[in-house]
Parts: sequence; structure tokens; C-alpha cells
Amino acid sequence: MNLFSRISLHSNRLTSSQKRIVQFLQASAGEALTLPINKLAERCQVGDATIIRFYRLLGYDNYSMFRIALSRETEEHDMRPIYEEVDSQDGLDAIIHKVIHSSIQGIADLEQQLSPVALERIAHRLRHAAFIHVIGLGASGVVAQDVMHKLMRLGLKVNAYTDSHLMTIAATVAQPQEVFFAVCHSGETTDIIRTLELAREQGCYTCALTGYMNSSITRLAGDYLLSCTRETKMRSDAMISRIVQLVVIDILYVRLALQIGAEATDRVNQSRIALKQLRGGTGSK
Repeated sequence: MNLFSRISLHSNRLTSSQKRIVQFLQASAGEALTLPINKLAERCQVGDATIIRFYRLLGYDNYSMFRIALSRETEEHDMRPIYEEVDSQDGLDAIIHKVIHSSIQGIADLEQQLSPVALERIAHRLRHAAFIHVIGLGASGVVAQDVMHKLMRLGLKVNAYTDSHLMTIAATVAQPQEVFFAVCHSGETTDIIRTLELAREQGCYTCALTGYMNSSITRLAGDYLLSCTRETKMRSDAMISRIVQLVVIDILYVRLALQIGAEATDRVNQSRIALKQLRGGTGSK
């Protein structure tokens, strides 16, 4: 996993001092490559020990490994910001370029974030579940609805809950052979966490799609998928993360469809025919 993907996955746990390191790396990656650890600490206005804790948090054993990772990052992106900020002075052409390319980069980062092992386990559990409960609140509720839509077309028994009371009731009366799939970007939404806790108490398998490696939901769920992106100040809240989450769901959907085989293809085709007839009916507008 590249350096900035690792930073994004841990960004919810960074201290204010560590955030200053990130800001310096984003603004002056080329300069950072030339600095010994004590000089980097000075430029970031932190102590040497803070730099050490920072790169160890990201999974690098020593400063040399950290600098190699930074070097690869800057070479790959030609010394440009990984996610270009939209500036108030930007014209429409620049806005189009930056928004599109930051979204593309967010999707490309998924290859280094997604665990094939977790994907396989979640797909297996969903396929064999007696019933699937998908939960999400706010913007994550939109993604939860998309999960329901896709799994339903495969013939799986599924419902999506975007209301805290309904998901709590569902978890309270659930049976052990049922599955709870949570969509929660922050990994810290209280009602989502509580629902998964209730589901686990009932003996249900729990899984999640989230944006941060070290969050409450990753410690609670049986398996989880990561879809971390770096939001930019001029974008609407969690905009890129929603796009990336939908891509993850599509990957999971395709994997399930292939596992189910011809039966899944038949079900998808049947739903397409039914919807086409509905759109072509006299009541359509």
C-alpha cells in the first residue's frame, strides 16, 4: 500500500502534531525527501520522536523505509499533489480536471486497500445467509440502498435500514443465520455500532464497509472492507468516499454473481425484463 493511502487509512487517529507532518508532506514532498529526520522534525515543528511514531504507525520499521515510500509516491505522481485541491481562483476547466482526477485516484487506491480474503469471506456469508440486513445512516444510507438493490437482483433475501429505530429492532429479533452488513465511512456512528453489537449478541455474522483501519467498527465487525479516500476542502462532505464505496459494492456484487453462476444471470435478466416492461407500461412517464 502506498504512503498516502496508509496516511488516509489512519487519518482519524492522527494527533495534531502528526497532522502537521502530513500537511508538510503534501505541500513539500520533494523537500522532505532531502531532509534527515531531525531536519524534517524542525520543518514540521515537532520532535524527532513524533516523526518516529508517525512512520511506525504507518507500518514502516525505520526512517529509510519511510523515505523510500515517499520517493516512490512522488515519482509516480510527478511531484504533483495526490489529490489536487480546487482553488477559489480556478476556472471551470481546472475544476473539471481536478474533480475528475481526484475521483479517479480514489478508485485507483482501492487496489491497495481491499483485502481479497475479507471479500471472499463476506461474499460467502452473504450468499449463504438466511437473511441480509444492510444498515447505513445519512449519506451511507444511500450506499446501503444500493447494496440492497444489487443483492435483491441476485435473488438474495435482503433489506436495507436507514432508520436507527428499525435497524435496532431488526438486530434485536435477528436469528443466528442472518447477516448484518454495515456501511459507515467514519466507523464511529453510535447507532450503527450499537446495532452491530446487538446483532452479535444474537449470534449473527457482522461485516462492514468503512473508511478507516483503526475505528470502532473494524474492532467490532467479523470482517471489514476499507474504502478510504482523502476529501478535499471544496468538495461536498464524503463525496469521493461515496463514489469509492459504490465501486466496492460493485466488486462484491460481481463476485457474488460469479459464485452463484447461471442462476444469478437468469435472475438479473428476469429483473431487467420486468423493469423494462414497467417502464414501457401505460403508467410510465
